[in-house]
Amino acid sequence: MFYNILKRSFQSNLRHVNNFNMLRPSSSGVPRNDITDALDIEANLFENSAIKHEPVSTREVLRKNRHKGTAKPQRKVIRDQSVSVAPPPKFSIPPAARPTPVTLSVIKDSELNLEFVRLTLQDPLTSTLLTTVRSRKRRDKNRQIIIEGRRLIKEALQCGLKMSSLIFSQKDQLALLKEEVAQAQLETGTKIYKVPQHDLKTWSSLVTPPGLLAVFDRPSEKGLEKNLTEQQQQGTQPLPITVVCDNIREPNNLGSIIRTCAALPCSQVVVTRGCCDPWESKALRGGCGGQFRVPILDDVSWEELSMTIPADSADNCHVFIAESNKQKLANRQAIDYADIVQIGSHNLLIIGGESHGVSEEAYNFMNLVGGKGKCVYIPLAAGIDSLNVASALTLLLFELRRKLNQPGSQSIDVKENPE
Repeated sequence: MFYNILKRSFQSNLRHVNNFNMLRPSSSGVPRNDITDALDIEANLFENSAIKHEPVSTREVLRKNRHKGTAKPQRKVIRDQSVSVAPPPKFSIPPAARPTPVTLSVIKDSELNLEFVRLTLQDPLTSTLLTTVRSRKRRDKNRQIIIEGRRLIKEALQCGLKMSSLIFSQKDQLALLKEEVAQAQLETGTKIYKVPQHDLKTWSSLVTPPGLLAVFDRPSEKGLEKNLTEQQQQGTQPLPITVVCDNIREPNNLGSIIRTCAALPCSQVVVTRGCCDPWESKALRGGCGGQFRVPILDDVSWEELSMTIPADSADNCHVFIAESNKQKLANRQAIDYADIVQIGSHNLLIIGGESHGVSEEAYNFMNLVGGKGKCVYIPLAAGIDSLNVASALTLLLFELRRKLNQPGSQSIDVKENPE
């Protein structure tokens, strides 16, 4: 039994020795490459066995990691000639297309002998015209006014106002003005546009549009002088009276005041700051063409009011304030309008609104002329507080005209004969 154990041990050792001898170079016919590979493997095993593994402290590890964090990261550049990376595409915004101009077709109406252009709300020209019609700032800058209705347009053309454009929706209304409009189109190049009736409501300031709307230039000095010459030829002379509007907030009342001044006629109308616009649609309809026949100075301050007095009459100018407020009348010395005695070579009549009355600035201006300033009132029946501002102005103006036209009266210091 012991002999069998020794035999197996000897055979096992002999087998390991034979395997080791196969890896050693010999002069036998073993291939050289296999022997080289076996020697390389054996050398690597001996080198790895010589590495010493020493313990590392935690402080050293943290120090190494900190230096690694502060170091700039290095980018790895892979150079591969076989792979070509295409650059990112560049996105370019194409230029905006310019709007092509729309050519408007001109319609020649042989029946009316007029040329006009048909417009809709989608046409680019429509927005431009709408801005002109609806923007007061644009109208004031261009000194333009908007007139609606056949009668008022005809009145403006007769007074020599320049009509830049005419917008209509009803052909029968335009036919009633075809002669005047044809002459304006021939002389001043008036542009005429036709729009649908429901679109004209967008343009008009009225609930029911009359079907005609025109853009005019404001009256010029040359046109007003022409009207004055025509009045003088007919025997009508403007009276030396300037009406000053103070705190007139209602456009219809301001239009009626201007209409009365044009009917007298007065020399001019001054609209102080704080009043409504004398050139808006309601004021123009209330004036019934009065704005085209009398000079109007608007947006005038009280400091500038003295500059509106004619230079040759500045030394003998009388100032009258029409007062209807009973509380103000109780604190001031006022006279009946029929008892006016002295009238100057030029006269200023200041009238205030029904709700606000005459301002304190007006009384301060009257005090500048001393004894030539008077506060007047119109006597009324019991229970009646005041008259409409246009009605009161009519009484005062025609009373002043009656005194100026009395036989033998003078334009300066006219006095009644004592009884």
